[in-house]
Amino acid sequence: MQKSFEIDSDCLDIIKRIKELDKDYYVVFNIDKKVFELHNRSQAGNTYCLTIDYDCLDERAYNLVLKTRANNFDALFEEMERENKKLVQRQTKEVLSDFEEKFYDS
Repeated sequence: MQKSFEIDSDCLDIIKRIKELDKDYYVVFNIDKKVFELHNRSQAGNTYCLTIDYDCLDERAYNLVLKTRANNFDALFEEMERENKKLVQRQTKEVLSDFEEKFYDS
């Protein structure tokens, strides 16, 4: 059984700012995994939304929650597609470069 506890407030008011995005959001610290998790009380069944994989709650955590909200899905998906395209292009360039290097060295 996972051990966790809800965090009601923090010195930077990150929890407060997250709750301003959605009143049903709440943050827990998962003791077993040593990570923060975002949950939403209005979700039926499982309240888990995402893992905040930072050592502390700060602006990065707030920005992650803001970025991954459902109403930002289209923009997030487009960003992922752009990043994936760049990755494929970089990998293709590296493979061709390795091939040319090995071909001409033979």
